[in-house]
Amino acid sequence: MEKLFRLFVFTLTAGLASSCIPDPLAVDDIAQLKPKIVVSTQIVPGGALVVLITRSVGALDAGRGSDPQALLSQITLDSAKVWLSRDGRVDSLPDLGNGLYGNISLDLQANRDYTLNVKTKELGEVSAVAQLKPQVPFQSVQANLYTSAYDSAALIDYSLQDPTGPNWYMINVQKYSQENEITSYLNPRLYTRLVRDSINDGKIIKEEFRVLFRRFSAGDTVAVFLSNISEEYYGFLKMRNDRRYNFSAFASEPLNFTSNVKGGLGYFNLHLPDARIFVLE
Repeated sequence: MEKLFRLFVFTLTAGLASSCIPDPLAVDDIAQLKPKIVVSTQIVPGGALVVLITRSVGALDAGRGSDPQALLSQITLDSAKVWLSRDGRVDSLPDLGNGLYGNISLDLQANRDYTLNVKTKELGEVSAVAQLKPQVPFQSVQANLYTSAYDSAALIDYSLQDPTGPNWYMINVQKYSQENEITSYLNPRLYTRLVRDSINDGKIIKEEFRVLFRRFSAGDTVAVFLSNISEEYYGFLKMRNDRRYNFSAFASEPLNFTSNVKGGLGYFNLHLPDARIFVLE
C-alpha cells in the first residue's frame, strides 16, 4: 500500500504539472497574471483521497535553470483548510506537508456528486464539483519489456469488459523508483493513454501498446492503472496529452486548459483506479 501511495502521489504531481503549462511565447514584457490556486486530485486504491494545492506562477518564472527544490517551495500552499462534502456530510483533509492534503478513511460512493473546498490565507477560496464514476477493472493486464535495435520500451497488453453505455477510460503507466529525489517527484515521467468505447459499447476492449518516449530496462518496476473517467475529464486529458512538457514548465499559467475549479485552476476529478504492479522481464 505504501508503494501504491507513493506512485499515486507521483501520478498526482504529473497531472498538476501538465495542467499548469502554457504554449511557449516568443515575446518580451508579458504582464504577469495574478496567482491563483491550482488543484489536482487522485484517489489511492482503498478510498484514500490525496489533493495537491499549489499556486500558479507566470510562464517566464519557471525556466530550464529553475532549481526544483526552490520551485517546489515557491508554489506549494501549506496550512490551507481543505474539505470534501456530500449531502450534508463534511470530511476534512488534513495537511500532509509539501502542499499535499489527504484522508484515508473516506466512504466514497459511485455516481454521487462531491464538492471540494479549499481555503487559503494567501489566495482566498476555491471550490469544485465532481462525480465519482464506478470502477471498471482490468479483465486482464500484463507489462513486459520490448526491445529492438533502436528502442527499449514497456509493452502493455490489457483487456476490459466495457459496461453498456458511453464510457471513457484513462490508462496510466508509471515507472517506479525507490529513490525519492526531488526531480523524480516533480517530473515522474507519467504516460497516459486515453480510450473511449464509441465502437465497442458493452463489448470486451482489448489492446496492446508500447509506452512511447520512455526508456525501460529489465528489472524496472512499473505500475499500470485503469480508471473510468468522465467525458469532461477525458477532454481535459486529451488536450493535455497532445503536448509534451518537461520540468522547466512545471508550474506556469494553464492558459490553454479548461478547469472545473471555480475561482482557480487545475482539475478536480474523482475515479476509482484498478492498479497493478509488474517487474519488467
